[in-house]
Amino acid sequence: MFRKSISSVLITAVALAVILTVTAIVAYVSRSTYHLALDQEKQAMSQMIRTTNTALAVYMDGTKTLVETLAVQQAVTEAFAGDPTRAKARIREYIKVYKDYWAILLFDTQGKVVAGYNAKGEDMAGLDRSERAYVKAILGGQDLFVDKELLNAKSGGGEDLFVFALARAVKSPDGKLLGGVGAFPRWEAFTRAFIDPPRFGDRGYGFMFDAKGRFIAHAMDKSLMLKDFSDQEFVKKALEMKNGELFYDWKGEQKYMVVATDTDTGWMICMSAYVSELTETATNQRNVLLGLGAAAVLILVLAIMLVISRLVVRPLHEIEGFTAAIAKGDFKAVLGTRFKFEMKSLAENIRTMVAELKQKLGFAQGVLDGFVLPCTVFDKDNKATFINPHMMQALDQEGDPKAHYGKTSGGFFYGEESRETITLKALREKRRLDSEVEYTTGKGRTKIFNVTSTPINDLDGNLLGVLAVWFELTEIRSQQKKIEAQNQKIAQAASAANTVSDQVASASEELSAQIEQSSRGSEEQRNRTGEAATAMEEMNATVMEVAKSASTAAELADKAKAKAQEGERLVDEVVATINQVNTKAEELKTDMTELGKQAEGIGQIMNVIADIADQTNLL
Repeated sequence: MFRKSISSVLITAVALAVILTVTAIVAYVSRSTYHLALDQEKQAMSQMIRTTNTALAVYMDGTKTLVETLAVQQAVTEAFAGDPTRAKARIREYIKVYKDYWAILLFDTQGKVVAGYNAKGEDMAGLDRSERAYVKAILGGQDLFVDKELLNAKSGGGEDLFVFALARAVKSPDGKLLGGVGAFPRWEAFTRAFIDPPRFGDRGYGFMFDAKGRFIAHAMDKSLMLKDFSDQEFVKKALEMKNGELFYDWKGEQKYMVVATDTDTGWMICMSAYVSELTETATNQRNVLLGLGAAAVLILVLAIMLVISRLVVRPLHEIEGFTAAIAKGDFKAVLGTRFKFEMKSLAENIRTMVAELKQKLGFAQGVLDGFVLPCTVFDKDNKATFINPHMMQALDQEGDPKAHYGKTSGGFFYGEESRETITLKALREKRRLDSEVEYTTGKGRTKIFNVTSTPINDLDGNLLGVLAVWFELTEIRSQQKKIEAQNQKIAQAASAANTVSDQVASASEELSAQIEQSSRGSEEQRNRTGEAATAMEEMNATVMEVAKSASTAAELADKAKAKAQEGERLVDEVVATINQVNTKAEELKTDMTELGKQAEGIGQIMNVIADIADQTNLL
């Protein structure tokens, strides 16, 4: 089957252009040659008919001269006077000399032949010709009569012999009509010399009509003589125009005819020919031109085919093969260097384009290959086109990732081709979507992933597909739960520490109140017990320091609680704060222990003071 290609289109276009050009040239030349040839033939036929018409006039003039010469001769006058001897001899001599005459005769005023002979040598004297038109015309007063109709004179051998009559009046010196001289030329003498010979093409010929439309001459068919063709359209036109030219159809073919009319007889000389034969030279030339044109077209088309094949088609095939290989992913394909002209620039541009394409595709592939997170690329039909090993590992799937190419996102992730996924939704809505999903892997393990699906568009904004990135949060969520539990414990410990601090502060306040009461009770003895007062002040300062330490411990506990509530980012600080709280707690414990000891000392002092007071009271 024919396959349309650039070569076929180019060759067809060029061939059509050449064919149309050659056809136009051939048509123009043929038309010009046709009209030139037709005009030349028409001129030739017109020249021939003018010559024939002139010849007919000369022929008629010759006959007229003959009868006029006879009419004035003394021998003719003697014949009308009763002595035809010399006239007969003269007529017999004329018949012998002028072979183109059938008969020459003299007739009197009664229409009787006085002297005359025909071509057979028969004496025509005594024959009655009074009913003949030429006799009536002369006897009717005409000086010269030219018969407008042919006469059929039998030759004796059964053949038709056509003649026409031409008569001249013979008069005495005083002008009295004596009779007439009649001559009967053989019509075939003229037609044989001027009508029969001309040929125009293979079937063109001459013929004549009389004024009634009857054939009086025909170069090809003598059987048509004196047959009436006045009902034929071309004859009607010829009779109407008298002189000129016309085209007519004859038996399905076009003919051309030139007509000239003799003024004396009204006879029409016609030269007719088939137009196809008149222009045969032009037709032959047209055929030769067509042959030469066809050969030129063939040569030009072959040459153009060769040039197009070498300069266009072959380079295009190489470029097509190269681009097809690139399209199939064979980036190692090499484009040849045997290009010329524009094809060389085109090939260079394609090499540059492919190099740029390789660079961009290499960069994109490198980015995908270097992607350390699990990722998958789906096309606009939700079919997987890329799956990296990290995705296979994250989903606990084994085998070649390429084995899953072509699956839908639901089919790849969940084994259900029509399942709705975040990736499919992002593809449909053409926007980036994020979601945290709990996923059961192929090995039955439950994992938590943060799924991000981002649409991919080309430079024109057309959707190409979607990139799905799965970031595993399983360990993070597990650590988060542990941190939250630990934070809970820390909060509980801080709360307990705060309670202890409150109790210590309360005890310290009660102790301070008791000390103050003791101070007021022993105010009177303060001056006398300076050493005891100094000791009490020191003890009071120590108690205030303890209270301050307890307050500091409470603040640290509050800070520890606040830090614990900040979450996983401040875990390390919380731990450090807890350590500080523990340290402070140890210090507090030590201080409390020391405070206890000091309280015991104060108690002892108070006991001493009480003893002293008692002794004082006793005193």
